[in-house]
Amino acid sequence: MPEKQTTYTEKFTVYRTDGDHLGNVKLGALLRYAQQVATAHAEAVGLDDALYRKTHTAYVLAKLALHIERLPRVDEELTLLTQPENCKRAVNKRITHFYDASGAEAAVMDSRWVLIDTEKRIILRKHPEQFNDQWAADVPFELPIKLPRIAPEDCEVLGEQQAVYSRCDMNGHLNNTRYADIVCDAVPWEVWDTAQIRDFTISYHREVPRGECFTLRRARPAEDTFYFDGEREGKSAFEAQLIFKHL
Repeated sequence: MPEKQTTYTEKFTVYRTDGDHLGNVKLGALLRYAQQVATAHAEAVGLDDALYRKTHTAYVLAKLALHIERLPRVDEELTLLTQPENCKRAVNKRITHFYDASGAEAAVMDSRWVLIDTEKRIILRKHPEQFNDQWAADVPFELPIKLPRIAPEDCEVLGEQQAVYSRCDMNGHLNNTRYADIVCDAVPWEVWDTAQIRDFTISYHREVPRGECFTLRRARPAEDTFYFDGEREGKSAFEAQLIFKHL
């Protein structure tokens, strides 16, 4: 077994294809950087595809919160430092810091992962031996991760969204980072022209398999806040919230 590493660091450059019309990094791109550094960290300690196949397991993202101090710009180099915590009540917390070239923190993410049995499709409260004690015993940081409760009838129906080819991942379902792209597409242009994302929170309730659809709903509980719900087969597939700050 490779040596235990309680933190992991990797550098990313904000590609121009990851920038919006103002030259700011898109929300989905930040989530994809964080997902990549988490994957690289897991592989560095031996949690790789071969082990997942052998144990019939997979890590699934249950929820996350992202707080942005300053939106990085295209061509910026970012250093991501990720710190996962040992499993507690079936959940692995992972904190990821985004630092700019000066060492200042541009953003921080609190993500919560669960290990599932891919055959029984259940969350494993007791992990296979190979997964035990890989991370820090405690990471004493967290972000507010609870979402407001807004009834479907208080939301505006925006139509259907589909798990098309470009949105799906190796697991054959809508990738967790693509939900951010979908909700950002549902924010009016005038908001993007006058404000920037400050906070993003999302809870993943049910996967959306490739080719399947869900109904997207939106509410605006405050001038600076957008709430979203995606309903599939009569149940919520996900809920998300975007909070903006004016420029």
